[in-house]
Amino acid sequence: MGSHGHLTDAPPPRRQTTPPSPEMGQMVCGTCRCLLSYPRGVRYVKCAQCRTVNLLLEAHQVGQVKCGNCSVLLMYPYGAPSVKCSCCHSVTEIGLR
Repeated sequence: MGSHGHLTDAPPPRRQTTPPSPEMGQMVCGTCRCLLSYPRGVRYVKCAQCRTVNLLLEAHQVGQVKCGNCSVLLMYPYGAPSVKCSCCHSVTEIGLR
């Protein structure tokens, strides 16, 4: 302490951050858009917020298309004929690309 009862300048304490575990993955719930964490290797993830059971797909199992109504980027399982937007609820047909 200084002569007037003030603390001396000290460096702020370091904030310890832990990197995301490679054994965990993340996805956005298809219904309520809540961010979900899950252990890698599982096939389904149940949202704690809205209780929706979300099917988990690997990157090579999904396609992407922009919503025909609001242009949000949508993901769908390969082979699906259409995808319903979780934002505006519009159905976008999946064409041959």
